[in-house]
Amino acid sequence: MRVIGERFTSTDRQRAPATAGRVCHESECCTVLSIYNDMEFCSLHAPMVVPRMRGKVLDD
Repeated sequence: MRVIGERFTSTDRQRAPATAGRVCHESECCTVLSIYNDMEFCSLHAPMVVPRMRGKVLDD
């Protein structure tokens, strides 16, 4: 039996790592960001993102 499939994601290329030595933009936070974190904030200070719930209407 042979199973054939496609990639789960549509992105075929990897993103370049961010520069090393960056620090969180929150005032008085000295967390050094990973090269794999391309955001401006650490995980503690990153803005909350609510995922889109399929088929549900969310109140604002």
